Amino acid sequence: MKTSNPFFVIARLLTLLLLPAFAATTLAQGLDPEAVAFVKTYQTAYNKGDRPTLMTLFADNVGWVNPDGSVTPGSKADVEADYVRDFGETAGSYMDFTVVSTEAQPDGKVKIGTTVSGYDFVRKTGAKLNPTAGTYEMLIGKVGGQWKISQVKWAMNQVALELRNLTKQFQDAYNREDIATLKTLHTNDVVRTHSDGTKQTGIGQVAELLAKNFADADVNSAILMTDVRPQFDGSAIFTGTFHQNGRAVNGKRVTVDGAYTNTAVKENGAWKISRIVVSPITKAMVYHKVADYAAWKKGFDRFYNERMLAGELSAEVSTLADDPNTVCIISEWASPDAPKAFFARPDLAETMRKDGVIGKPTMLIMSKK
Repeated sequence: MKTSNPFFVIARLLTLLLLPAFAATTLAQGLDPEAVAFVKTYQTAYNKGDRPTLMTLFADNVGWVNPDGSVTPGSKADVEADYVRDFGETAGSYMDFTVVSTEAQPDGKVKIGTTVSGYDFVRKTGAKLNPTAGTYEMLIGKVGGQWKISQVKWAMNQVALELRNLTKQFQDAYNREDIATLKTLHTNDVVRTHSDGTKQTGIGQVAELLAKNFADADVNSAILMTDVRPQFDGSAIFTGTFHQNGRAVNGKRVTVDGAYTNTAVKENGAWKISRIVVSPITKAMVYHKVADYAAWKKGFDRFYNERMLAGELSAEVSTLADDPNTVCIISEWASPDAPKAFFARPDLAETMRKDGVIGKPTMLIMSKK
């Protein structure tokens, strides 16, 4: 869900373009036929990108089950905002749903359990990306004689959860200056590449670099993981930013911001970092007037997948205090080439025009000195 609630942000990262196409399969006997038919209706509508029909399948109030079992209240509007974003013009996803259980509830509702597998794809070429798997559970009840979803619980893309844990392990060991633990988080043939093209090859050279960094300065590092893209060969690419603050041995304050693109592979059941590419963070700012902010924001959210595929790490939207229809977007990228290529897309100008952008936008790409 697109909301400021942290759970929804995490849920959004873990679903990785959840829902555009489903195929429900009944593997067990004794499943509620109406519940199975409901899932089929749901999957058919989503396959078509039929948002109006999809919205008829949700109750006005929808609860989202958190990992700890608590339920965060939401609304049909939250669901629609997610669909607006997920039905991208150039990117989509495919999901196979297998219905594994249907449980009648005392209040007349039915809990439907499913397993899910799928992948993202590029609409123009059909190229498949980001295989994912997990579970999806919905609670449906009748409203005015129609089945509607009132609660959802999902656990998608276990890879993202595991790499989030790997990132935290790395951050904690780095802040402890624990080289022994850091070495266990890398493969022996790890390669670390810097923005100037220099490299460290092998765990020995990477460990030497870390030891030198620790000897030169005492810093605290905060690492944010912004995206995970599993690969069909079993590896995963994860990106994000890091921020370091502290003091050098000569007493000077050290402040470093950067972006990373890492590749991880599994060795003996544990994820390890095999490739590291470190670069400065590039910030881009775009501002323009819009005919109607709410309508423009739906279009901006709809382009979410395209922005992420283009390499955007984050984006913050603001409006002028005295003019809510003048919009400013500040985004972060791992290189200056990524936003340049994105802003040069031939379809971007037409997309912005359809979304109500007035006049020619001002686009600035900034570098930190």
